[in-house]
Amino acid sequence: MAGPPPADPTAVLQPLLGQPYRDDGVDDPAGRHTLFANPGATFQTPGYNCSGFVTTASRALLRRPLPLEAVKRDRKGDSGPDSPRGEDWDFGYDLVCNVTEGLPRRVLVPGGPAGDPAGFDAAGQRGFPLHDAAAWRAALAGLRPGEMALAALSKNIKGRLYYYHVALVVRDASGRALFYHATPGRGVHRLEISAPAGMAALRQEFAETRFGDKWVLLVAFVPPRP
Repeated sequence: MAGPPPADPTAVLQPLLGQPYRDDGVDDPAGRHTLFANPGATFQTPGYNCSGFVTTASRALLRRPLPLEAVKRDRKGDSGPDSPRGEDWDFGYDLVCNVTEGLPRRVLVPGGPAGDPAGFDAAGQRGFPLHDAAAWRAALAGLRPGEMALAALSKNIKGRLYYYHVALVVRDASGRALFYHATPGRGVHRLEISAPAGMAALRQEFAETRFGDKWVLLVAFVPPRP
């Protein structure tokens, strides 16, 4: 049964802040520090890439086991080694949908919600431009009390689309919108994207490059009742 999350989900996420970046790093359901591609590997200390952080954080927030094979499932069988769009081109999109499978969810876009992302063409509905501050404000205004959101960022690389980064958006007890993610330069950290300085920092972290515009797909969901 769905219901409101803890009053301040930042308390759940606090232990993850400051943890280092590890390429392909993630925790398994038993809390073991391992890798997506090699779940037999074990590390004594934590370390996360963006997908590993979102998986580990979502496991704590949703109180779901989130087995690694289920989280990285290729939902439409369209991103394997022989995919014409490139291997793992929609990995971030699939991960966001897999993590929130079975929960009440909807895509947040300026002008209103756009329905369940599971029915979308990931190449056709990418959300809104990452650098559009007005679009962010409009989308976040649609985040209802008790909801959180997962973000899947996409860009074109040499003519191919890739969902290359994922993050988590929550509101704290005072209503601030916080963007949590893991990057190679900073490890796990957060940005207050409801404040101009935080949005500017986000835009700087994902600066526009020769790859062209970056887009963000926000999937709002209702966590299970505690």
